[in-house]
Amino acid sequence: MLVFALGIKAVGKSRVIAELNGLGAGIREVSYGDVMLEIAKEEEGIKDREEIAKLPAAKQNAIRDAAAKRIRAMADKEKLVFLNTHGFIYTIPHHTYLPGSPDKVSDVLKPDFILLAEAAPEAIIERRERDLKAGRMREIGTIEEVSTALFGERVAAIHLAARYGVELKFFDNSLPAERNSEAIAALAQLFKKLGG
Repeated sequence: MLVFALGIKAVGKSRVIAELNGLGAGIREVSYGDVMLEIAKEEEGIKDREEIAKLPAAKQNAIRDAAAKRIRAMADKEKLVFLNTHGFIYTIPHHTYLPGSPDKVSDVLKPDFILLAEAAPEAIIERRERDLKAGRMREIGTIEEVSTALFGERVAAIHLAARYGVELKFFDNSLPAERNSEAIAALAQLFKKLGG
């Protein structure tokens, strides 16, 4: 089963997935960005994920397409794979958005379930600022920019669920982990059943 785990940068998708695994959900996390970075390193000599956003859109698209093929091959071998990705990706050269998983890419991936992690814009900005202080390259953004990105993620998630006729789960990840344990436990139970 391939689950698209969607959400904007710093919404906390990786943390949620790690907590689900801590509760025995048996998930293999695959980051679309990491697979794209592997390909970008091979083809362009790129050193980090933020540099991908500075490439021309055509090159970003080519890298994304190649990553889809690698990821589908991984998902075919595993029981429950979460693809940690974005519905839309902010591009720096033109200050525009590219679809993270346009139809031609999603048709290769063929998701079985969509999980959308969301959080309050203020929580996301706070996380991005912490990441930046910790040395991770991050665009911080304004409340308005983060709100626009969250809206784009929601549109992408709804589109993907409708296109593939699969379930969509919205997950509010605004709270810190220690205050969100009940919601995480319920989500873990759902994926244990689905991955069964």
